[in-house]
Amino acid sequence: MMHGKQSSLFGELKTVQIGRHLSVIFLSYSITFFSSKSIPKMIPRVLQAILLLYCLVQFIAAQRSTCCESYCYNDDTERKQVKHFATKTVYELIRAPDTDRQHIVPNCMPVKFWLLSRHGTRLPGKNDILEMPKQLKLLQDSIMDNYFKRNNPLVNGRMCDEDLEMLRNWHWDPNITVQYDSHLTEQGWEDLKYLAVRTKEKYWQVFGSGYQPSKFAFRHTATQRTEASFKAFAEGLFGRDEAQRVKPTPATDPDLLLKPYDSCPDYGENKNRDTRDENSEVNKFIRSALFAGTVSDISQRLGFRHNLSVEQIEVMWDACRYEQAWRIARPSPFCTAFTEDQVRVLEYKEDLAYFYRNSYGYSRSQDLACHAMADMLRQLSSRDDPSVVAYFTHDTEIQLFLAALGAKRDSTPLRADNFPFMRNRKYTSSDIPFAANIAAVKYQCAEQREPEKVIFFLNEKPIMLDWCSVGLCNWSDVKQQYQRFTGGNCDRFYCQGSGARAATAWSHLAVGFVVLLLAAVRHLTMR
Repeated sequence: MMHGKQSSLFGELKTVQIGRHLSVIFLSYSITFFSSKSIPKMIPRVLQAILLLYCLVQFIAAQRSTCCESYCYNDDTERKQVKHFATKTVYELIRAPDTDRQHIVPNCMPVKFWLLSRHGTRLPGKNDILEMPKQLKLLQDSIMDNYFKRNNPLVNGRMCDEDLEMLRNWHWDPNITVQYDSHLTEQGWEDLKYLAVRTKEKYWQVFGSGYQPSKFAFRHTATQRTEASFKAFAEGLFGRDEAQRVKPTPATDPDLLLKPYDSCPDYGENKNRDTRDENSEVNKFIRSALFAGTVSDISQRLGFRHNLSVEQIEVMWDACRYEQAWRIARPSPFCTAFTEDQVRVLEYKEDLAYFYRNSYGYSRSQDLACHAMADMLRQLSSRDDPSVVAYFTHDTEIQLFLAALGAKRDSTPLRADNFPFMRNRKYTSSDIPFAANIAAVKYQCAEQREPEKVIFFLNEKPIMLDWCSVGLCNWSDVKQQYQRFTGGNCDRFYCQGSGARAATAWSHLAVGFVVLLLAAVRHLTMR
């Protein structure tokens, strides 16, 4: 399967290249032929010029009329690209199916459950709510003008009538205002509520039948979307009425458990690297021929005779992804602008940004998740309550935690120049959709040698770690593998070497200086 897809990708690139090459050869041949001494001198030179001009016109027309593959979003029953919408992917499309039974371990019973979940589907942030409607309306009007008022020269790659009609009827939902920026949506509530329902059904031995305060521990960050996600999850576990009694542990400030990156200056400095380093991998990818060709194909397919900006492409992709996530059963009009191959390129651009910000491309990513890793190991080690722990956070923490686990690591890091070879990569930001979650489930087994086992799940699917057996890990191996998170002091090394540690050092130095100063004053006064 891997080879077939790669072959088709390279095949397409070669076809385009060969097609243009043959056109050039044909034109060159025409020039050679008509300038040959074998041509009867009776053929007027003006006829030669006309024929050459005709060939040139045909060549230019061929280049303009063939920009990209013919594709109709409305006719596509599979729409595989919707599973590659990076961190705005729909959770329902990528989670484990209801028929999955990989959580069942023969001769073992689940005894502990620990969950780290991203919030569900949300609305855009304040700036996006202010800017997206204006930008999208301008693009919509221009695309309609390109197709219905201007002469669009495209022959192959034109948008189908059904897609154009859907795009013509698009409008921004007037209920989405800055008052609700980044709020959880109705679909986001459903994401978490039914995650809880499925989880309780799978691990009924751990969850029991009702709410007991000592048995459950919940916590969320200080945002509306994570608080609402917690409430939806509680409703899925206990029902609407009983969920009102559930009280989470209050968020702290700073929140080193669920948002450690906010208190690490080194993380903030690295995060802003793409804005100041033109040679970052994501910036090199944007300048690549592959990305430029993708922008050109998208632009031409929408009827533009010039290339759209990367920002214009991204605002349409954001609209496509948000709207698809808000209403799963209804296709977003702006999704008609992109083919599957184009979406794969846009996804890779985001993967590069996230990889060097939140994953293995950032050297401190694993340390930043220290508090969450230590909490998980402590909760699984304890034989006391709570038996169920559930935290609600953001996509950055999920990615940092995956890196700390050592999950989804490729033998070759993502780079701007290796996209064609990374189609089947382990790391992809589409694995962190809305409501993405990592669960650690501890089992008590009948086996005498290793009676305690653990399975780590990502989006309800077992994580395959090299040192585990098809996802099933010995608890003794888990403790050994992650010993540094329990043996060390997370407050000291989670952001070591950064401004956070430097600030602490300076504060200690200042305190020491004050103590010495007071001692000196005391000494002088006693004299």
